Amino acid sequence: MELSRHWEKVELIGDIFAARTGHTMVSDNSFIWLFGGTDGVTRKNDIFRFDIVSELWQGIIPEGPPPSPRSGSQAVIIDNIIYFFGGYTKKNGDYFNDLYAFNTLNSEWSCIQFQPSDYVPSKRTDHTLCSYKSLFYLFAGYNGSTRFNDIQVYNPEEKTWKEINTNNPPETRFGHTAVTYKDKMIIFGGWNGHNTLNDMWTFSYTTKQWNKLLSTGYVYPRYRHSAVIYGSSMFIFGGVNKEQLRFDDLVEFNIHESHYTKLTAQGACPSARTFHKACMVDNCMYIVGGFDGLRKNDVYRINLQEDSPEDDLETNPLAVTKDVEEDLLCWKEIKFTGKTYSARTGHTSVQIACKIYVFGGTDETTRRNDLHCYDMMSNCWSQVETQGMVPTPRSGAKGVACGNSFYLFGGYTRKDGVYYNDLYRFDTASGVWTKLFCTGEAPSIRTDHTAVLYENAIYIFGGYDGKTRFNDLKACKLENFEWVALPEVGVQPLPRFGHTAVVYNHSMYVFGGWDGHETLEDLYQYSFTTNIWYELRRTLGIKPSPRYRHSCVVFNGSLFIFGGVDKSQKRFNDLHEFNIQHKEWSFKNTGGEIPSQRTFHTALAHENCMFILGGFDGKRQNDLYVIKLLCEDSDIFSRTSSSISSLYDLEDNYSGDAVCQELTKQNFILKQQEKELRKRLEVEKKRNFCKSCGEKPINTVLLECAHFVLCESCAKSLKNCFICKKDIVKIVVTYTSL
Repeated sequence: MELSRHWEKVELIGDIFAARTGHTMVSDNSFIWLFGGTDGVTRKNDIFRFDIVSELWQGIIPEGPPPSPRSGSQAVIIDNIIYFFGGYTKKNGDYFNDLYAFNTLNSEWSCIQFQPSDYVPSKRTDHTLCSYKSLFYLFAGYNGSTRFNDIQVYNPEEKTWKEINTNNPPETRFGHTAVTYKDKMIIFGGWNGHNTLNDMWTFSYTTKQWNKLLSTGYVYPRYRHSAVIYGSSMFIFGGVNKEQLRFDDLVEFNIHESHYTKLTAQGACPSARTFHKACMVDNCMYIVGGFDGLRKNDVYRINLQEDSPEDDLETNPLAVTKDVEEDLLCWKEIKFTGKTYSARTGHTSVQIACKIYVFGGTDETTRRNDLHCYDMMSNCWSQVETQGMVPTPRSGAKGVACGNSFYLFGGYTRKDGVYYNDLYRFDTASGVWTKLFCTGEAPSIRTDHTAVLYENAIYIFGGYDGKTRFNDLKACKLENFEWVALPEVGVQPLPRFGHTAVVYNHSMYVFGGWDGHETLEDLYQYSFTTNIWYELRRTLGIKPSPRYRHSCVVFNGSLFIFGGVDKSQKRFNDLHEFNIQHKEWSFKNTGGEIPSQRTFHTALAHENCMFILGGFDGKRQNDLYVIKLLCEDSDIFSRTSSSISSLYDLEDNYSGDAVCQELTKQNFILKQQEKELRKRLEVEKKRNFCKSCGEKPINTVLLECAHFVLCESCAKSLKNCFICKKDIVKIVVTYTSL
């Protein structure tokens, strides 16, 4: 049962601080201490305290030299001493890595001095500080050009900094939050330079190990939000996302159950805001200042004393019930509530926020055009009542999610029946279907194609119309609903259907399918920046066996492929990973409640989980499985982000300039194209140089083996071909025409 809490606005009495953002704030349970920030005119280095009992604000006139004016500094309190580290003056200004101590008993500042030979963390802002016992820990942040994911520890007694070396840290970020719970630091969200995040990690202060948390429920990605710890829960408020949408929601993360719950709160609720601060005093969470379109100096509090609802296995299907081997991925069948869709194949599934939508397909009686929704937070299925131009019943259609809508293309009624090339949009907010009439030449009628979303365009590849298999690629631009044919450049895949396609960074990856004669096991990459196809032949590890009507999701730089069927109609329930950076395949050892061997199902990735829905294992199914994914690449989170813009990095750019953003984006794409073409050119150059000396062009054919791998000088120095070891009988020098 969800409990309602009550927000209260606290009247400002006493010395009122200027409305601001980027301030820092801590509590010693008697006072709330506030330092610095920016009021939009200048940076501040003033310090105020709020008396919890009298509710009176007081401006402090301290002793000793204070830190220089700044925003984005972070603070932690240990034994009546508040430690302040870092911050900045403005986006292209000065960043700091100085450390100041403020004694709350005598209101005295002191700068902690370090020798040139002493280790000190690099300059940064929007990092986090957390205390544990008598130490405090610094994580991540930003210095105007680089985002960090390092972790440092400061010992106040020894006055020394030390960097902690860890494996598999979270990806680089700033504007996240961090709290201490027992012997762990818990971090949430932030901005990685390309996307706002909603991942949750723990760092063990004792083992110095990171662990990404498996969770249920949902919270929107965000940064520059606030978070506090109370009892066994982390409470998250506000923040802003990539599109600059600010939040006013209060979300509880139950640490024991790893479950998010959006809380209902009454009373005088704070406005949607970001770059504010929060702290806990007694049972209350205090929110101070921030930006809601204007800078604020208001104060709100909410009593969190109500007990958090306990989740059992029915409401929290991903809860861990027993220990499993660390290298064993564990499947779990979700025991949901509500009325689900009928058992079927050929349906399509999309995920929007914390909900999964399932449309159409074929059950034991007919083709369907019904729409069902699974709510991850309530673990409940329901049928969606829709209006408007509802698509006709069909199977094999493909959908993609974009914002609060999803788009549906193609499908068919039966093998010798009607095939479609229509495009529909469903608005989840209004519940209305709209048939879209687009300009340009649409893809021909088809089913079992793939549809992916990249840069506000839907890309359709491959498919089948009952007679012909396709390998064309077309895109529909959603800003004007225009179909565009993409150039056929590079090593294009064979015509096929029943394949999979996913997007990672600026490429689409296509695996497997059926070409009319054989099931396939090939893997192709299509670059959206250069519009070139590449076949990924030189891969490590063992590929999955040939298959079609399997499923594939992308997670943290890897493709995960499950199930499918081969030419002999053998069905699979194996799980394979392809690491994109290392170009390496690996078979994943799985346990738990493994799904049956199946095909014609669907799969989705949400946070660090892969969901499997329905399909055919000898009979049609409507079950739901989940597995927590792990990647073999321990350095995956330290990869460079492919950001196309830093316009949202700091508070000075809240409004942004649309023209500037578009120019930045186009500049980035051009640089990416240049980088990729240079890389391909280097590969081509190496391909044409002697495989022995690597310095001269290949210009000889060796007889009788006919290998074309050496320059004339190297060929004359050898008696045997170093490829096949056969005797060199004759050398034929070749020439190229200009």
